[in-house]
Amino acid sequence: MGRKQSGTVLITVIMMVTIAALIVTDMVYRQKLDIKRTSALLSRDQAFQYLLGAEELANLSLSEDLKQDNNKNEPAFVDTLAEDWAQPTSPFPVAGGFIQGRVIDLQARFNVNSIMASDPTVAKKQRERFRRLMDLVGIPADKESNVSTQMLSERLLDWLDNDQEPTGFDGKEDLDYLGLERPYRAANMVMWDISELMLIEGFTPADIALLADYVSFLPPDAALNVNTADAKVLDAYDLGLPGVQIDEERKKTGPGRHDGGFLDLQAFDDLILTAATPQATQPEGTEADDNGVQEINPGKQQDNKAVGNFSVYSEYYLVEAEAVINEKPVLMRSVLFRPTIKDGGSNKDIKIKTLSRKLEDPLKRV
Repeated sequence: MGRKQSGTVLITVIMMVTIAALIVTDMVYRQKLDIKRTSALLSRDQAFQYLLGAEELANLSLSEDLKQDNNKNEPAFVDTLAEDWAQPTSPFPVAGGFIQGRVIDLQARFNVNSIMASDPTVAKKQRERFRRLMDLVGIPADKESNVSTQMLSERLLDWLDNDQEPTGFDGKEDLDYLGLERPYRAANMVMWDISELMLIEGFTPADIALLADYVSFLPPDAALNVNTADAKVLDAYDLGLPGVQIDEERKKTGPGRHDGGFLDLQAFDDLILTAATPQATQPEGTEADDNGVQEINPGKQQDNKAVGNFSVYSEYYLVEAEAVINEKPVLMRSVLFRPTIKDGGSNKDIKIKTLSRKLEDPLKRV
């Protein structure tokens, strides 16, 4: 009987020790998780502060660029890819890691909201250009899809306009989206982020990834900067010259050129007009007098391919900055608005506004 009791006590002791070991192990494991979680949060907060510093450096670079333009004896402000703000930067070491970033001219990209421009002629032209851009980048990405760029363009227009009338045969309005498993309404207003395209039926993540580097979401009448626009975006505008050739032209020196770009829109218009005017034949929109001199007929200039809002300077910029602290990366995208100095203004009037900030973990990107 004594042996049975001692055996029971031994088993009980072993069980208690085992349970205690499990509890201690769980406590140690949870403590390690708490330490790692706290360390990650501290690293993220530290990274965010560094990223705010990178944003301020971008502000300073853009402000200095505007001041330099204001101090020059030139007719207008000019922004080109040869200026300091556009130059690539090397990773900068900081405590615990490094930061790096770049400034992107958002007016170098196709403004999706421009298909709702206040000028109906411009808006119509921009819709054609957006379809052309989608074709150029390879949308739809799924070649077996029944979706066409025409359909996507119509659905995008329905998403932005303020009525409930579907555009064309494939448009989508509230009634179409309210019938989904997770119903929602069309925005009926301009977009401010590329992620909103996911809500429009037909756009896929692969399509959006193809568009990401070529589109922006600015006020509908924001102009395209012809000095910084990507060659593929220029091709979408179908201006009569290949985008790569326009890029080569703006790098030239001489009258009408300015440090990697056009000095003013007149120089750009002259280039486009020259491309549209074959030297061997009489150009459309001109009439020859009795002496064979060609004169421009204003009535035939309305079909100029350069219809739209263009500029040689920019006001909207994107700052992409990444901080890697304790091997934990954090990416921040900030949209900045830098208004040009108005007539009679001074350098003290420069106030760059941060319109939005977006933080993300690059490791979670698809």
